[in-house]
Amino acid sequence: MATGLFWLSTAVVVVLAVIFTLTNKPGIVDKQKSANPEDYPVRIGTNSTGTRSVPTLQLVTVVTRHGNRAPLFTFPTSPHQWNDPTVWPFGVGELTQSGRVQIYKLGQKVRSLYTGFLDQAYRPEDFKAFSSPLARALQSAELFLAGLFPPTGYQVWNKHLLWQPVPVFPSFFDHNEMVLINENRQCPTFKEAQKESLVEAQTIYNSSLTSFLDYVIPYTGIDEHEVFKDFGFAYRTQILFLVWESLVHAAIHNLTLPDWAASIYPEPITSLVVKFYYATAVGSYDQIKYLEGELYQEIINLMKSKANNTLEPNRRMFYYSGHDYTLMGLLRILGQQAEDLGYINTASALIYELHRHPHSGHFYVQVLFIDGGSPEMDPKEVTIPSYDFSCDFNLMLDITEKYYNITDWQKECNAGQTTMPN
Repeated sequence: MATGLFWLSTAVVVVLAVIFTLTNKPGIVDKQKSANPEDYPVRIGTNSTGTRSVPTLQLVTVVTRHGNRAPLFTFPTSPHQWNDPTVWPFGVGELTQSGRVQIYKLGQKVRSLYTGFLDQAYRPEDFKAFSSPLARALQSAELFLAGLFPPTGYQVWNKHLLWQPVPVFPSFFDHNEMVLINENRQCPTFKEAQKESLVEAQTIYNSSLTSFLDYVIPYTGIDEHEVFKDFGFAYRTQILFLVWESLVHAAIHNLTLPDWAASIYPEPITSLVVKFYYATAVGSYDQIKYLEGELYQEIINLMKSKANNTLEPNRRMFYYSGHDYTLMGLLRILGQQAEDLGYINTASALIYELHRHPHSGHFYVQVLFIDGGSPEMDPKEVTIPSYDFSCDFNLMLDITEKYYNITDWQKECNAGQTTMPN
């Protein structure tokens, strides 16, 4: 808890500087192309009514992936090394300038959707925000909130700074950190399931993975028998992730890729990475349940309380700032398949809407997805398989109960693998 609060205080200081930049004269603070807010098309009107602000709407929960970041690691011959401050001045794995603008604009987009339902002014009795304790998620939360709640009227405390402090509380229900293959043995059940899922994936896609590695290893300078020896059976998957991490973040930030990369990026590496990302994180029932089951349980409980008129305070919107694995797990709970989802771009969002039928009084849920890689960030409908876009709330509870029926997460994690209920 203390660690989360420390990073939160650090994030607020950084965000103040960023919002000052966004609301005054933009400056180039990293080596990539300057991320000018005017390059983004999202605009809102202070007196408009959002397109999703309909009379039936009762509660909204928004879950996002953080904005663009620097790589966590790069292959030895990469021209843009992960620890080069002239390329990545904000630090390893931290939000870049474009990532800051990107998530800020997502906040503005959500504001444009729900103005009229969510008051223009921030009120703690209407809204509450949570975040994973990692710095890039905390900073993304503050930037998202800056776009969602620009101060108006009495909330303006500095006419030169279009920002106000909105509290972000640490959330520990998102267990994305345990996806790391050789670390965080906090959930043996997850790790057992993960190993089985990866072995199966490596068997199915062995030919494609072998061809890929045979091509890239001579160019990358990777010693495949030394660099990832601690990963055991999964070392080949880690090489795939290493090459992807090096290329995708360079490409996103308009940095030059090596000539040889043209044969593999964006394809076939993207399709191959998606298959192994999903196998690593959400390839089985136990992986999905123990990765995001607790967070989904909290989202469900908030909707239950709203429907039962027991939500106190009776808020209108909740927000969670997370990671790619966060959205992957939540989407898999809803029955979405890897081949349909693809790569989860930075600044993507999953939105749960709880509605009440005006005549019957029955509650139903609509789920939306915003692809952070799309220019307009327009929401798309997420349909639970075999059901309409509007899904009866009680039916949704029944369909997904096997994932959120968790009484003691740690005890169940130590109990070993289970069979998925029908």
